[in-house]
Amino acid sequence: MVVAMRVNYVCSKWGTKYGPHFVNRLKNMARRNTPDQFDVYFYCYTDNAEGLDDDITVIPFPDIPDIHPKYWFGTEDFKYGMARCWDRPKTFVFNTHNFAPDKPSGRFIFFDLDVIIQRDLTPIITYNLERPTKMKSWWQDPRPMTTRQFKLAHGAYTNGSCQVWSDDQCECIWNDVLENQEKIWFTYTDGTDNYHSWKWGRYGEDLWDYFPSWMAYSYNRGRSWEEDDLNVGIYRENCILCVFNVDLLPFEDKSRGHTKQDELADPKLLEHWR
Repeated sequence: MVVAMRVNYVCSKWGTKYGPHFVNRLKNMARRNTPDQFDVYFYCYTDNAEGLDDDITVIPFPDIPDIHPKYWFGTEDFKYGMARCWDRPKTFVFNTHNFAPDKPSGRFIFFDLDVIIQRDLTPIITYNLERPTKMKSWWQDPRPMTTRQFKLAHGAYTNGSCQVWSDDQCECIWNDVLENQEKIWFTYTDGTDNYHSWKWGRYGEDLWDYFPSWMAYSYNRGRSWEEDDLNVGIYRENCILCVFNVDLLPFEDKSRGHTKQDELADPKLLEHWR
């Protein structure tokens, strides 16, 4: 008898930026695009489960000081202080095999809520079972890194919109956060993507492998700098994921604006995000 691979989809939601429909639609997209050969579960870390579908397993954020949003989100220290690191609750997901009520095992796939799933997820589910894997910001200019002109680098070179691992492969990240969070929040003030780039990327512990550039693109930044595929606001039907980076980087035109999922007019993307 062949046992189906268990696939645990995970997301997180806190505050009011994303309503419950973002979680419900993400769950529906994940289920639609996962073949029957996989045993699918869906989890959401949140501080407010109101409006979430019944087939979503809710994980209340563990009450751990300075990681649970209630200790810092919306405070003066968060808004103006150095130790903000706005997406620190996302680090909980790397200990889901212990935090979730059913203590799941198997394959874990974390998605940000600003993701649209366009195609069969099998290539992502089965990509490099031996190492944790995440998206790389292929749309970023790599020259500041390759020439070691780090002050010219804007934004992170990894992207946390999709992160995949098996069993406890990423528990080391959670343990590091617990042990060193004050230093981490102070150092990586702009978000955990920079933490993963420098601490756990190829310039640090070399934990992460990266999905190839054809698998995902940014609706607001393009797909690949090296392949000169940076047109924005277009649907790329051959990619699996479309992510919506809506934060403006320092070098970007502030007047241009960025499209959010709720502002989409493209009928093909809207059909996926239903």
